[in-house]
Amino acid sequence: HTQTMEINAFAAQKASLDSFQHMNMTRYAPGDEDVSFDIKYCGICHTDVHFVENDLGFSQYPMVPGHELIGVVTAAGSKVSNFKVGDYVGVGCMVDSCLECKYCKKDEEQYCASGNTGTYGGVAKYGRCGEVGKSTIGGYSDKMVVNERFAIKIPQNAP
Repeated sequence: HTQTMEINAFAAQKASLDSFQHMNMTRYAPGDEDVSFDIKYCGICHTDVHFVENDLGFSQYPMVPGHELIGVVTAAGSKVSNFKVGDYVGVGCMVDSCLECKYCKKDEEQYCASGNTGTYGGVAKYGRCGEVGKSTIGGYSDKMVVNERFAIKIPQNAP
């Protein structure tokens, strides 16, 4: 990926729930296997609190939490087969993995031998969810881009 897109985000600036600020940030523009969507809803999980407050000792700031996302597809790459513009889409706690190991080949990316990449606060390793070595940006933002393999189609008639 070489192209990017600007997003609006709500990011923790330090290990404090009182440190959130609006920020303009950059995500990769969608590639051939990616789905881009406007985020309509993002759950707030207690994990977000632990990460923001650096309870596990490895948080990086600014941090944009959020790993329970639902939105509406705005673009689908040329190789995307399961989504089209206007579809409802969800993303959970992972946005990438090696896609090559025995676990990934069995759709068990959570056990990826090289390590999966979390939706936020993870380190991009494979070049599909952000610049390699940089922290991933979660759902406390207005737009998301994800490889279709890590997206879930939400039925149009879902409440």
